[in-house]
Amino acid sequence: MKRFITLIAAALALSAASAADSPSWDFSATVDFAYYPKSEYIKGGTHFAPITGPYSGLEGRVTGKADYTIPTPLGDNWLLNSANLVLQGNLELSPVSVMPGVEVKFTPLPFLVFSAGAQAGTGWNLAGIQGMAGLNSEFVYDNITPFTSWFLKWYAQATFQFDTGAIWPGDWTHFQIMYSYQVYYTMLSAKKDGEVWMWQAAGNRVNGLKNYQNLILAYQMPLILSRVGVLAEWDGYYSSDAFTNPAYKGNFCQVSISPMAQLSFTEHDTLSILLGFSSRRSFTTDHIRDAENKTNDRRETTMTYDGYEWFFNRIALSYTHTF
Repeated sequence: MKRFITLIAAALALSAASAADSPSWDFSATVDFAYYPKSEYIKGGTHFAPITGPYSGLEGRVTGKADYTIPTPLGDNWLLNSANLVLQGNLELSPVSVMPGVEVKFTPLPFLVFSAGAQAGTGWNLAGIQGMAGLNSEFVYDNITPFTSWFLKWYAQATFQFDTGAIWPGDWTHFQIMYSYQVYYTMLSAKKDGEVWMWQAAGNRVNGLKNYQNLILAYQMPLILSRVGVLAEWDGYYSSDAFTNPAYKGNFCQVSISPMAQLSFTEHDTLSILLGFSSRRSFTTDHIRDAENKTNDRRETTMTYDGYEWFFNRIALSYTHTF
């Protein structure tokens, strides 16, 4: 799952004001788009894989959110008097999937946020793009009938956020930092543990407990180009035995480092731009190719891990309108 919405939520949280005096509703809609150039795998050890073609894939989705904020002041101290509880409902729609979700977020201190939530979605095949599928014994992803199986995710997260503008007020004093650690579990209800499946056209997944971390370092300005910075992400399974092949290194941690910029056109409209450099497993042998001489990684989970392969992954755009 690509995390464009996480990026927007983090950016908005860094500049958010204290809670209102009474409960309030907030609504937003986010449109995400990503372009992926082609980068062929190279066998052996840790290395960089250059771009080898103009196109590998596109991704898009629309997400609507409704937040209900309840002030829950814990005292008169300035650190505690703006504590709030946010109840959120959201709905994500892509060309090959639909996924509603709920989240509860508690901010006891301005720089600390705790959240927990769950999502449940189903997918379908559209023009050869597989939203939900399982890998069979012939290493082919078979489509799963929509609404007969469900992608499920539940998670808990803690976030530290800080803006130097809180200490030194001013338009040009906003150096910002945000770090989040999320523990989450994902599964496809039709698949047993260890069986490989695909969700939203991304394969090589299994049921299991994972962790996701992100770190944002940014500088905010009173301009249309309102924020520049860098986003670092880490994502992986906890267990080295998540896959049935131990040599695949089940607990491999994918790392992404992405320069980012945010444009604020109005008080309600923002566009975030992200250039993503990522890592993936490299292997002791080449990937198997099909009859059309295209890279075929459907057998990847049977291969032997041999290090990190770094590559340019994507150009991502995320536009958010708050109502």
